[in-house]
Parts: sequence; C-alpha cells; structure tokens
Amino acid sequence: MRRQRIRTILFVCTGNLCRSPMAEGILRDRIEKEGLEGIRVVSSGTWGLEGEPAAKHAIKVCSDRGIDLSGHVARKLTPEMIEASDLVLTMEMEHLQCVLDLVPDALAKTRMLSRYGAEDRRIDLPIRDPYGRPKQAYVKCFEELEGYIDALVNQLREEVASSF
Repeated sequence: MRRQRIRTILFVCTGNLCRSPMAEGILRDRIEKEGLEGIRVVSSGTWGLEGEPAAKHAIKVCSDRGIDLSGHVARKLTPEMIEASDLVLTMEMEHLQCVLDLVPDALAKTRMLSRYGAEDRRIDLPIRDPYGRPKQAYVKCFEELEGYIDALVNQLREEVASSF
C-alpha cells in the first residue's frame, strides 16, 4: 500500500476573520468525520489582521454547528504559505489575483472555492464577506461555504480512494 503524502489546503479571504476561518473549520470538521487522513488545512488573509481572533459572529455560527473557532488567530498571506500549499482556495477574484501577485507560479494550484459544487465550473462566484454585518449574514455565508466544501470533500474522498 502506498503511503499518501500530507496535502495542505490554504483558504484565503481578506482579513482572515470570517470566511477563511469558517471554511478552515468546516473542512477540518468534514475531514475528521470522513476519516480522511493526510490533509492539513490552514487559512490566511490578503490583509490579514495578524493575531486577531475570528469575528464574534463567525465563532458563534460555527460553535452552533459543533465547530470550534475560539482558538483562531488571523494571519497575513505570505509567499511561503502559498508555496507550502498544494491547493489554494480563494473567496473572491481579488484574493486569487493577490495569490498570483505574490507567487505567479501558483496558478495551477489556485482557484476560487466556488468552483466546487457549481454547475458550471468555469464560473467563479464571489463569496460575500459578512464582516460587520448581522449574524444572519454569517449564517448565510456558513451555508454557502458548507455547500462548496462538501463538494470539495467528495473530490478529496475520491482522490484518497484512488491513491491506494
């Protein structure tokens, strides 16, 4: 049996306070529930507010669904994070462009998260930033992220199965 190497998935948003921490938490939760091994999940922001916790509503919305973001600490996106990742998933086209500005060679491994689960995978839909909005905006964002991430997990499951 071949040993699978650890894959790193990096989520990128603006401040690393809402969308990317929620996406990181959702994917970690799914990986654990699916029993998928060898996948590391991290997040950062193009304007990451270094050291800040996740947004209060992001923590609450995730907590209500059994996902703990209380220990999250925001990080600013660096070329090293991109280079260390096997897959870079962004929330908006501006984030994707920022990734490519930092590491032009990352094009093959960088895409918008909305490519997963979309009927037409050629269309990149932005995931709206709930920052500073009411809790319901975070709930909507969580549900949107969850749909895309569930589609991503289906693909990861297939990749893991085919690697043995």
